Amino acid sequence: MSVEVRPATPADVPGIRRVAHAGWNAAYEGVLSASTRKQCLAEWYAPTVVERAVTDPDVSYFVADDDGVVGYASGDTDGGEDLGRLSSIYVHPDRWGEGVGTELLDAVESALADRGIDAVRVLVLAENDVGVRFYRARGYDCVDSRTAELGGETCTERVFRGSV
Repeated sequence: MSVEVRPATPADVPGIRRVAHAGWNAAYEGVLSASTRKQCLAEWYAPTVVERAVTDPDVSYFVADDDGVVGYASGDTDGGEDLGRLSSIYVHPDRWGEGVGTELLDAVESALADRGIDAVRVLVLAENDVGVRFYRARGYDCVDSRTAELGGETCTERVFRGSV
């Protein structure tokens, strides 16, 4: 694997959006309807929304770059709580299994640790088998579950927690 994990910049927004679309469709096909995926992607990955997150000093936003963005991850201190939050992490499906996600997770965890955070939580759709396996393999424990609504669909989310 030859990716460079680095802080994201506004120039990375198109690549982040491309990976988001590919990752969401691969991870959630059969879990969320096409219309729900489209609605969530349009809302959460609009260019202005991604650019705002990338430039927010309170958000640790990283990309994995290999002649273009092949993955991204972001995290924050969840409004000042002692517990950090992994807000997003996606790798282009063509690069799954290469360790890109682990490198991105390591970067976010390190940035949060530098802010005094010693534990991170992440929400994962219960039916997202790829995501659930990823966090479990990295020592995250499922500590709770809850019902959420995405684009009008009711789904179950698992709350995972890991140490940094």
